[in-house]
Amino acid sequence: MERAAKNVRLGMTLPMGGADTAVELAQAAKDRGYEEIWMAEVNGGDSYALAGAVAQGLPGTRIGTAVVPAQTRTPMMHAMAAMTLSQLTNGNFILGIGLSSPNIVQDWAGQPYNKPLTRMREHVEVLRQMLSGQKTTYEGRTLSAKGFRLGGATVGEIPIYLGALNKGMLRLTGALADGICLNMVPESALPQVLGEVRAGAEEAGRDPGAIEVVARLHVVMVDDPAMGRNLIRTVFGAYAATPGYNKCFEWIGFGEEARQIREAFAKGDRAGVAAGVTDRLCDAMAVVGDQETVRARIRAYAEAGIDVCVVNPIADLSAVPQVLEDISGCLDGLDLRNSGVIRATD
Repeated sequence: MERAAKNVRLGMTLPMGGADTAVELAQAAKDRGYEEIWMAEVNGGDSYALAGAVAQGLPGTRIGTAVVPAQTRTPMMHAMAAMTLSQLTNGNFILGIGLSSPNIVQDWAGQPYNKPLTRMREHVEVLRQMLSGQKTTYEGRTLSAKGFRLGGATVGEIPIYLGALNKGMLRLTGALADGICLNMVPESALPQVLGEVRAGAEEAGRDPGAIEVVARLHVVMVDDPAMGRNLIRTVFGAYAATPGYNKCFEWIGFGEEARQIREAFAKGDRAGVAAGVTDRLCDAMAVVGDQETVRARIRAYAEAGIDVCVVNPIADLSAVPQVLEDISGCLDGLDLRNSGVIRATD
């Protein structure tokens, strides 16, 4: 059976710059046809606060987090924030959470990073209880909650999306989540990556086609690709040394780079880490090139199974509106009835 054509959408990611520019940049994206705004979180702006500002500034906009680290807040805090944003967006909020990395969770936040898959499963289970409005009593291996009830109601059911990179988490996402948030996964690896999500859904008796696929696409629009790749090395090179990303890159075909980066990082060899972030790996981590190249690659992501292409322009803030303008409309006219690993039916 063939699905109807799917409306693949463009979104933009925040934060870029400070909180004072968030609504202005989100408005610039909306003015250029971007339908959604997604919030990332590392050590800058608070995703939930920024989402609230955008919700007030751009009523009716679909807003999601891609992603907030699950372990840096309690489930109660995630639930209260999600309920608030559900109300502010009139039911157009998506709660995206992820495992993040030991550096962020353990070193920066002082929280445990043990049993990551169990912890994520339990986060989803307890959050669904809390967001349903019921009095929550939960006792898991990594989480517990006793007697909590939200002091308000969500507008409809809040979808929960998971950030995932490797097999176990991808299958867990297929089994439990409403959507997946991908980061630094090249379009060439999507059949492999989304195949695991599909398998997890089917093992759990779920329809894989019901799982929405969101990808953050870091864009450097330049006429000189070498300059753009060097920028990616500077901004994102360290990600390739973190356990989750390093393992993922090795799995999807960048084994030599992953090994070199891993070994250099263990020795404290920063130059060795940078050398391991090859041009090939830079092009896997980001979309680098001139306008034609960038637009073609974003279309390729959509054709390979992405439902929401979330653009993160790596550029001076003053140049961001023009980058958004140059990308806008790149998905027009796509017929995706049979494309995509999850979207298509056999």
